Amino acid sequence: MTWKLRSLALTVGLLTMACAEVAPAQTQASPAPEGCAQHQARFPALLGKAPEEVRAALQAMPGISTVRMGGPNTPMTRDYRIDRASVLIENGVATQITCG
Repeated sequence: MTWKLRSLALTVGLLTMACAEVAPAQTQASPAPEGCAQHQARFPALLGKAPEEVRAALQAMPGISTVRMGGPNTPMTRDYRIDRASVLIENGVATQITCG
């Protein structure tokens, strides 16, 4: 008899959930990028240039307060900072620019 009550309770619970009105998902506009990220579209134009020129251009961009540069084997922290741009230098020119 107990299994009949459990079965009935389960059925009623499932039917109640199936008939419940589901609220439409609210779509939120993604926030505008801040700090370094707002300038990422400009980074490709800086690739292939001398480190000094790249540093000057990045420091002139609002929202970037720190520019760090290093080669492929330069140890760098992996913590993310919204206001930092990291530049990879190979053969005397910038080959990659990332935020964080």
